[in-house]
Amino acid sequence: MKPKLSALLMLLALAAPLAVADVAVPPPDASTATIYKYLRTLRSEAQGLSGPAAATRGDLQSAAQKYQKLLDYLATPQVAEHATGYLPLYAEHVNLLLPLAGTYARLGMKEEALSALERVQGMLWAAPFVPQLDAPTYDALRDEPRFKAVRRTMALPDRLYKAAAIATPYKPVLTVEEKVAGLSLFWAEARSGFVHFDHVPDLNWDQVYMDYLAKVIAAPTTRDYYRIMMQLAPLLQDGHTNIYPPDELEGELYARPPLRTTLVEGKVLVERVGNPALQARLRVGEEIVAIDGEPALQYGRQHIEPFVSASTPQDRALRTYSYELLMGDVSKPVALRVRAADGTERTEMVERTGSYQAPERFVFKTLPGDIAYISIDHFESDESVKAFEKAIPEILKAKGLVIDVRRNGGGSSYFGLRILSWLSRQPVISAASYRRDDDAASRARGGVIIRWVPAGFGDEAYRAQHKDVFDGPVAVLTGAQTFSAAEDFAVAFKLMKRGVIVGEATGGSTGQPLFFGLPGGGNARICVKRDVYPDGSLFVGKGVMPDVEVRRTVAALRSGADPVLDRAVAELRKP
Repeated sequence: MKPKLSALLMLLALAAPLAVADVAVPPPDASTATIYKYLRTLRSEAQGLSGPAAATRGDLQSAAQKYQKLLDYLATPQVAEHATGYLPLYAEHVNLLLPLAGTYARLGMKEEALSALERVQGMLWAAPFVPQLDAPTYDALRDEPRFKAVRRTMALPDRLYKAAAIATPYKPVLTVEEKVAGLSLFWAEARSGFVHFDHVPDLNWDQVYMDYLAKVIAAPTTRDYYRIMMQLAPLLQDGHTNIYPPDELEGELYARPPLRTTLVEGKVLVERVGNPALQARLRVGEEIVAIDGEPALQYGRQHIEPFVSASTPQDRALRTYSYELLMGDVSKPVALRVRAADGTERTEMVERTGSYQAPERFVFKTLPGDIAYISIDHFESDESVKAFEKAIPEILKAKGLVIDVRRNGGGSSYFGLRILSWLSRQPVISAASYRRDDDAASRARGGVIIRWVPAGFGDEAYRAQHKDVFDGPVAVLTGAQTFSAAEDFAVAFKLMKRGVIVGEATGGSTGQPLFFGLPGGGNARICVKRDVYPDGSLFVGKGVMPDVEVRRTVAALRSGADPVLDRAVAELRKP
């Protein structure tokens, strides 16, 4: 999953002054990059003049002339053509108009300042600009009706999309209006922004809305309402599209024992016991044959799977039989019928309470044969990068490297790219990202077309310069739990052609989710960014496939063996 700022606002955030250098006016046949560099460099000169609070009137006048000169240059046919296909260049209009308006305001040129702000308003409405308009720079305009109108318009996106009237706080019983509003909001956001309707081509989304209206209206409590809504999102079959109940209901719906289960060779097994007290009763590798009197597989299908949002069979199985299988009411112990390795059976009553000691998230070690191994269990922060870079001195000396992302649930793709940059001096290319472009004006003209347009800046390669990089053989370990940004990592590694992926297919879901609140304190998310391989082939809905498939076995789990790692090491040792 990529960072959450919008593309244009990210570009505007990058609008800090550059180091000033002499740059000639680009020739008519100049590249887009050359034109962009020219504009940013000269804008930096103008910002250097207008930026200081103590700038003289002469400095402000010079800055205004420079800003206007660059805007005139942007308007020339040659540059305007480049700007239509390159978002950073297009964003320079705003990057120039905003400081120009502030400069005019400080010069007492109210008409010119207001006209510049109205030009910005004509290009975009952006709530993050409101604090800028509240700065002392615009004090001279504060009481002007046109200025107030611009400020109100800039704040419109928040009023339109943050749904404060619908995202009401928790209460045990919702009104009919709240229940219908929550359903309507989720349905409408999915209809306009969801990017994977092709994964459910036979789903009639309008009919789903009509079917669920009666269901949500009849829900007597907030808990019942969310039990219904939580079965709505799975119909879209996407791992980044979910409905979550209020935190106040977490103890009734999401409490679970301090242990983790897994589905291996058609059996539900104990994978980890994360509590010393429970370790005396349950052992890794024992089979759970029944839950509350029902066969374990049947229990998962009937009570868990209808609430699971997943993009692939492997992700659905993981969520059903690992993440969510034993979730329930904290006040109700779960009865587990357990079969030991010797075939004997017993029943264990397990409380859905107790602390869970998770495995270490970053592990580095050197395996026999000078093979460096590192597990990276998340990309939620730069902790992952720091752990890898801490091990770099040892990695650089190794004869091979294993990067284990089998338990990496994702975070920000940026951190994965930073790690991969240590494996090559070439730019790291990642998946291609797209968003929907099916506007109402086209529909009004009779053209119901969903067009895919790039969601990035045009060049998605990540570049980093390191004095030394690891150039030995590399293996990446993946599995169904490899998800979201970790899949972006696997995609980029595959595109680098730096080594072999060993294990099982990844979860098959990445992208950018749009989050929004729902009535009663719940919330939802919908995937609004579509990621594919650069050649257009799909991995969302399938998973990133390993080069060498190695599946876990019951025997390996019980013995503590790791056949995936063993095979990866064997691959690295090949000539």
